[in-house]
Amino acid sequence: YDVDSDEDSEQHLADHADHPLTSPPAAEYQLVDSTNGEDKGRYDEVIDAVGLGGKLRQVNKLPKKRVLDQNSVFCNRELKLSGIRAIGFDMDYTLAQYQQPAFDILAFDGAKEKLVKALGYPEEVLDFEYDHEHWARGLIIDTQRGNFLKIDRHKYVRVAYHGFDPISSTTRKFIYSRTFNVVPSFSENHFVNMDTLFQLVDAHLFASLVEMKDKGNHEFLDLKTYEEIYRQVRECVDLCHRDGVIKDEVARNPEKYIVIDKGLIPMLQGYRNAGVKVFLLTNSYWEYTSVAMNYLFHEKKVEDELKKKNEWLDLFDLVVVGSCKPAYMVDPYL
Repeated sequence: YDVDSDEDSEQHLADHADHPLTSPPAAEYQLVDSTNGEDKGRYDEVIDAVGLGGKLRQVNKLPKKRVLDQNSVFCNRELKLSGIRAIGFDMDYTLAQYQQPAFDILAFDGAKEKLVKALGYPEEVLDFEYDHEHWARGLIIDTQRGNFLKIDRHKYVRVAYHGFDPISSTTRKFIYSRTFNVVPSFSENHFVNMDTLFQLVDAHLFASLVEMKDKGNHEFLDLKTYEEIYRQVRECVDLCHRDGVIKDEVARNPEKYIVIDKGLIPMLQGYRNAGVKVFLLTNSYWEYTSVAMNYLFHEKKVEDELKKKNEWLDLFDLVVVGSCKPAYMVDPYL
């Protein structure tokens, strides 16, 4: 099961990977002239015969990383949209995209305050600084060990970090690949999938506390498990989303935190015009939903008189706020 040609090769690649996405070189492709004797290949006569000689492009140098943008479309199965009768949207980080790191810092700073003032964490926690570029969706948090994992499609852990420190290849395999015939499922409760942008805040705050627990001299943290620390981080961040620390500030200054998308309204109108039922299902309460959607609809902060009209409601057949998803799926009292 040891897929490494060298036990430190994968870690070496991770340590030396270029983090920022870079644009591919301008001369990514070159025209191949089939009339040039040096470039003659086994199919050049056929290419010339069909009139494509000198017109085909050949990959000269592939970029190290594919540059993505908001218009990129990914599909892993076919879907006949003409058979879809209703389409639902979340609001936060779906219809309403947020400026990073400004929006995340509201949650990060709010959670720090709660950890220190409500739960008694060391004052040094207030000095933590947020770096959203350190994280990406798709990672797995091992809350039991304070580790962050990157796995492949075969559930093999390719790269692992403990807090902000890389875990050696030998240690990584000892923890997550002990047996060749049993593939870990990563479905246990102490594994958390980082599948939303909201969890970047959780990850950075948890990693910072893991580092403080391991390297600092704080008896308070010594008496806590990594799992307990993560649970309290999650509770504090979640409370920031519910008690107004984040959304009250966004409502006061939507232009600072919410990204205007020129294609949003035409997209929703296009679905309605095609006869598709469109609904909004959000955990946010009505007051904040109204502020955010009015800002997106009018592309500016509007006065109370116009806000009360809530013209954006015409974009949807149904709007559900305060939905408590996904808890309502399993809690009989919601």
